[in-house]
Amino acid sequence: MSAYWRLAACVLACLVPPAVSAAEVQPAARWSMDNVRALLDVLAAVPAEGLNPDDYGAAALQAAADRQDARLSDLADAAALSLAHDFYEGRQPLSARPDWHFVRQPVDYRPWLDEVTASRSVPGSFAKLLPQNADYSGLRKGLERCRVTRLDCAAIEANLDRWRALPRMFGRRYLWVNVPAYRLDLIENGAVIASHRVIVGKPGSRTPLFRAMVTGVTANPWWNVPCSIVDESIGKLVRTNPGEAARRGFVATTDAQGKLVVRQKPGPGNALGQLKLEMPNPYSVFIHDTPSRGLFARDARALSHGCIRTEAPDTLARVLLGRERAEGLDRALMTGTTTTIPLAEPLPVYVVYLTVEPDPAAAGAVVRHRDIYPGY
Repeated sequence: MSAYWRLAACVLACLVPPAVSAAEVQPAARWSMDNVRALLDVLAAVPAEGLNPDDYGAAALQAAADRQDARLSDLADAAALSLAHDFYEGRQPLSARPDWHFVRQPVDYRPWLDEVTASRSVPGSFAKLLPQNADYSGLRKGLERCRVTRLDCAAIEANLDRWRALPRMFGRRYLWVNVPAYRLDLIENGAVIASHRVIVGKPGSRTPLFRAMVTGVTANPWWNVPCSIVDESIGKLVRTNPGEAARRGFVATTDAQGKLVVRQKPGPGNALGQLKLEMPNPYSVFIHDTPSRGLFARDARALSHGCIRTEAPDTLARVLLGRERAEGLDRALMTGTTTTIPLAEPLPVYVVYLTVEPDPAAAGAVVRHRDIYPGY
């Protein structure tokens, strides 16, 4: 062996510790007792979020802590990981949320858990997982007040969980459609700067819940009649009374498979009205005008086939486009030409389902909306 390799062997011998038997190795506890106590405090406080400590093994963890049980770290891991998931993604599984299409990236909570067990602020680590907005805080206050008055608080708890399942960041400026409230809000820097009544899907054709990007406004749109509506009603009209169908502006063709395809020309009777927000999505749901504007006077407005009809769409469109681009909209409306005016930059739109909201007029009070889609 050369002198170089003899020197290397000596160095390694100094760096590598001597072997020990398995009996001599004592695994280091991941959780200190201080952090276990802090985790127990977090679990004791979860009713404020509409959750139950028993769902996270709080009693078993407390008993293990009292006995200094060897399984303490494993129980703490299980409780922390389960609670972290429910704080950040909601407790109700996505499989139990029909038509809920908010895509959340899969989260690996193990690195987070490593940070928690090494930190001195277990409560703070959990608090960061919760929604950080005024509506969630307002619902928490509403839940506290509800329990004092001994009312049924299940609806508030369900809506807190819906908030936890929503994205955390919405953007500086966005549209917010709350389906059971029949309301569309334009929100900027956390403040509502405009509100519009809307008509949403009836219970048999529910409006799905999703995020999209509004890219433009189309004046005098064609309506591509969805296959479901063709099968349900329009197809029969086209086949049995083509003259009446033509009078209403319907144009029928067949696709390569021989299936009936129907479009409706722009005009005063067009189902989309004079304006449509372009918001590409897989559900063929759009925010648009309607020729049936008298329906906005109704309190219950679950009346559409799933799309979102908005009151005063011209006002909304002008705000979204800005003054200069709105001039192009005015010209298109005047001439009747089908024209799409792009927004200066795409605008997020969130279609959500919240049956309880904080009352902005009174701290701790809530506004309840009829649950038009039970099970959502």
